[in-house]
Amino acid sequence: MLRLRVPIMDQPCHVQNLADELLSEVLSYLLEPAPRALNGRFNGNGHAPRSGEYGETSDLDRFRLVCKRFMRIGTPHRFHRFTLRFSAHGFRRLDELVDMQLACYVKTITYMVRPFYHGKGWARSLRTLESENPELSRLHSRRLHEQANLTSTNNDQYRLQRAIAEFTSLQEIKLLRLQDEADERLLDFIRDNPLSTNTATTISFDWESACSRAITNLSLALLNTKCTSIRFTGPQISPEATLQLLRAPTETLANMGSRLTSLDINFHSTNIISTTTDLSEVFRRFFTAAKNLIAIHIGFLSKTPLDLDLEQIFHHIRWKTLRKLSIQGWRLGADEIIALLRRHSAQLREFRLTAVYLRPGGVWRDVLVVLREEIKLLEQLVLRDIDYAAHFDAIAVSNGVEVFDDYPVPGEPSVTVAAAASSQSAVAMQIAPVASTGGRRLSLRRNSLERLRALPSVELGDDGVHVLHEQIPFWETWVLSALHGSKRNGRSHWSV
Repeated sequence: MLRLRVPIMDQPCHVQNLADELLSEVLSYLLEPAPRALNGRFNGNGHAPRSGEYGETSDLDRFRLVCKRFMRIGTPHRFHRFTLRFSAHGFRRLDELVDMQLACYVKTITYMVRPFYHGKGWARSLRTLESENPELSRLHSRRLHEQANLTSTNNDQYRLQRAIAEFTSLQEIKLLRLQDEADERLLDFIRDNPLSTNTATTISFDWESACSRAITNLSLALLNTKCTSIRFTGPQISPEATLQLLRAPTETLANMGSRLTSLDINFHSTNIISTTTDLSEVFRRFFTAAKNLIAIHIGFLSKTPLDLDLEQIFHHIRWKTLRKLSIQGWRLGADEIIALLRRHSAQLREFRLTAVYLRPGGVWRDVLVVLREEIKLLEQLVLRDIDYAAHFDAIAVSNGVEVFDDYPVPGEPSVTVAAAASSQSAVAMQIAPVASTGGRRLSLRRNSLERLRALPSVELGDDGVHVLHEQIPFWETWVLSALHGSKRNGRSHWSV
């Protein structure tokens, strides 16, 4: 019999004896995980962490104060995220980060920009507001002055370029729209105050110009960084703002596009059809240059799905590196979706459709068959609020358009689809959400799983008219049951 001798240590092991790498790993488990921008989803409440505030208020701050060694270990964790607000104070903090030689630790920068004050009647409106609410008037007067200062001198562009050039560890850029209660109160005042009736039609909060400037400045700043694997997230992009990319020289666009590995954007506009022709050309030039994309999410408003051919955006381009693909808020033909899938059948791992409506002439089961039989490496499939365009239009006319949430809510209750299965087949199943992956894992008896794999597509209950919410988990499961029924890499993805 083999006996192992365990040496008895004369002295206890102190934390100081642990390697820096081990302490850093332990520290990462103790810290709250950062919000992540995933393809097709933005997890988190939209508020950026206070990573740039200098003060010893958190456990991490106190850890860094223990000794010089802990300071060295904790600093990369402390400054790996930075939030920049478009304001004088925000850019001062950015300058401080660079001057303190801490910019090299930043992996994610979140640029929070509020809509610009647009029009020439703001000074008069704010003077009128001062008699009623001096504090609110002073706040907006300061913001208006800061906006003019930063933009008229291009100070925001210079300081952003200077900083991002120092972000040698940069991996992710987020562009977020910021509009707070003070903005809403001012808009209410302008609308309701008789004295400002004349100016109410000539002034506004303009997101288009603010977004356009932010995209332009971020694009120019990207050219100054040596980082080549960057994710870009923009949950509320103005379509008109992207047209600025048409002015960029081809070399500049190629240099910028080649640095991106993930593009996660939602267009926020109810009048996007008027810009679709020019927008198509922007995407053609940009996607041709962005050859290293691993993840793509292109979304439009779910309540007004875009009626535009898919290739007007994707232009028959094939990305050899693409692993995740997500589409939202679109009217499409089944053949368009199938063609896009087949171009990437050899490498696609995750596919998401949200609020996508099939045009007449196509049926969802044809798409499902291609996903099941041809996309062999598929690991996650999410079909949310999919339907047929004719049914969507009929409901919109009779009841008004429903505004869908952009993305699934983590931790939603388990969905039982036994009733749907019994009407379509004899397979009874339960699908439980897997919070860590955003997908679903099937839990079935072995004989039920075999029957599900053998189920023909004609028995999926697709009538070509309307998709029931109860059907969607069943369809996802039917696709993945065949793809992941066998073991891969020594382990099964299915619980039997």
